[in-house]
Amino acid sequence: MSAGESKQYTVEDIKSELRNAVRQLSELTRSDTTFEQFCDQVLSKLVKLTGGHGALLWQSSAGGKASISHKSIAPDLQLNISETKHLELVHQVIQEQKPICVDSQDLLPEDASDGPDGMQCLMLLAPVFNRKNESCGTLELLQRSGVSPSAKDGYLKFLTRMAELFQRWHEHHDLERLSHSADQISTTMEFVTEVHKTIDFSETAFTIANEARRLLSCDRVSFAKWNGSSCKIVAVSSQDKFDNRANVIRKLGNLATASVSGNIPLWLTGDTEGLAPEIVRRVNDYMDEAHSRTLAVIPLLKMPEEDAGLEFKPQARFKPKKLGALIVEFFDEDVSQNKVLDSVQLITKHSQLASANAIEHDQIFLRPLWKRMGDLSWFLFHDHFAKTMTGLVALVLLTLFLIIVPSELKMRVNGVIQPTERRNIFAQTDGVVKQVIFDQGDVVVAGDTLMELENVDLTMGIQDIEGQLSVVETQLSATTAAISDSRNLTVADINSLWGQKQQLSKQQKSLETRLGLLKQKQKMLTITSPIGGTIVTWDAQNRLTDLPISTNQHVLAVANFDGDWQAELRIPQNQVGYVVAAMNESGDEPLPVEFRVATNPNILFEGTLIRLANRTDTGESGVPEFRAIVAADVSELKELRPGAGLTAKIFCGQRSTGFVWFYQVIDFLRTRVFF
Repeated sequence: MSAGESKQYTVEDIKSELRNAVRQLSELTRSDTTFEQFCDQVLSKLVKLTGGHGALLWQSSAGGKASISHKSIAPDLQLNISETKHLELVHQVIQEQKPICVDSQDLLPEDASDGPDGMQCLMLLAPVFNRKNESCGTLELLQRSGVSPSAKDGYLKFLTRMAELFQRWHEHHDLERLSHSADQISTTMEFVTEVHKTIDFSETAFTIANEARRLLSCDRVSFAKWNGSSCKIVAVSSQDKFDNRANVIRKLGNLATASVSGNIPLWLTGDTEGLAPEIVRRVNDYMDEAHSRTLAVIPLLKMPEEDAGLEFKPQARFKPKKLGALIVEFFDEDVSQNKVLDSVQLITKHSQLASANAIEHDQIFLRPLWKRMGDLSWFLFHDHFAKTMTGLVALVLLTLFLIIVPSELKMRVNGVIQPTERRNIFAQTDGVVKQVIFDQGDVVVAGDTLMELENVDLTMGIQDIEGQLSVVETQLSATTAAISDSRNLTVADINSLWGQKQQLSKQQKSLETRLGLLKQKQKMLTITSPIGGTIVTWDAQNRLTDLPISTNQHVLAVANFDGDWQAELRIPQNQVGYVVAAMNESGDEPLPVEFRVATNPNILFEGTLIRLANRTDTGESGVPEFRAIVAADVSELKELRPGAGLTAKIFCGQRSTGFVWFYQVIDFLRTRVFF
């Protein structure tokens, strides 16, 4: 009985020890132990607990071939087995994913003798799985031979349990690695999001400095801006304000200037070999102030935009634009560039893009004004209610403005500029132009002969009357002589001669009168200038010579350029009412007028309306118009040209702004809609 109790106690003790060992190894799978340390402890525990000769861990490579990665074997253990058969057995376990127990006798080489040369043992193999439950290796236990079948099953179950620990280790550490990667991705996304959140340069610079410090886990990050010839420190991590005149800031700016000028990135952990002497001097000057263990200066450049199109286009050589530099510092440790290379590249890429956009935004002309206007636009139109209220308020304000605020009512009309003293010359009789003495632009004085006409009928009529008058005068002379010598005549003859004389005298007077009228009409064939001035008729000599003209036909025009000038306006009949009303309101004060002459619209002339026609006159377009005269001083014009067109505005007094803007619409409604 005592012997049975002792045996029972020993089994329970072994089971408890096994459970404790498995629990300890399970806790080890959740620790920070490396895979090598974990494998060594599992194999050593396995050998110790089972009393085996050794333990092996096989792992499959990417090509599917298994090899021993870890082992725990007694130094004096020698096995005479075929390595090929042993490897085939391992591959069988990996492929079938089932534990196997074989005797080493089954793996003897083919050329081995009947008696084994090495130690005989029991080989137990269990598959090892990864996190995805895929077979990735084999855990092998070398146990003494000659154990019972139940003991073999126990060993296999325990070996399988131990093999499961590797899967737990992979699950835990893969999860930790994924969690760490997720944290890294989250941190990276936060950096990218924060850096590109704003395009204000100052905010962007401080965000880059602070977020880069957090991402790199360094002690300080500074941002230097390139201003064309040097760098200026504009942001320092964890510092809202700093003194640019401080030695450490000033020397850091000098170091950044040297790096950016030559586009030389720096990563220094104490060794400055291979650097230019000027850069070494500036590095040493800054290190004397800062005492950083690791110092990195990374130039920031604006790179060309990548063209995603498939079409090949030759591109001009692009010269990167200098933006500034990032300065990274570690105070207490030497950090190699390779350790943080991925993070530095990410920070550099997004810092270049964000700072380039911010600088471009900062250089927009009148940017503060556009920003205020944008804020106001958002306030007024950010939702439907705001849009509705903005529209109603704008409509009310516009209505009040149109009703209350007065404006000057101006009638816009056309006209021409003319000399005040000018004459249009008309033909006083019919004839053919024989000679035009003066041409357009010639200066004449009053009484100068301008044109001579020829009338053949008039000339022949004068000659005919002169002939008749000569006959009558001859007859009258003969009759008078006969009356004087009347001694041989009877009283009847004398009376007849007196009657004949009287008749001839009347005929003579009639012919003389007709001749005088014809000669007076003949004088009208010579056209003279009524005033002194300049001929303004275009190309008079070529156009009028040999031209038949009739009485009252306009032939020439003469204007006095040296006298006063005036503007002649043509006021449409739908506007003259406002002009007349304004004249009545102003009383004796003439209405002011502004006009610009088409030949020189750069000069604005001012004048007064001195006369308005009482009746309409048909204009060139056939529309009835009222003529008006404006007195003005146009001496500023270097070349005065009669008939030059002008555009004038007649000031017709104050009216409400709405009426001034829409009086034509109002008139249309009154005359075409409501009438």
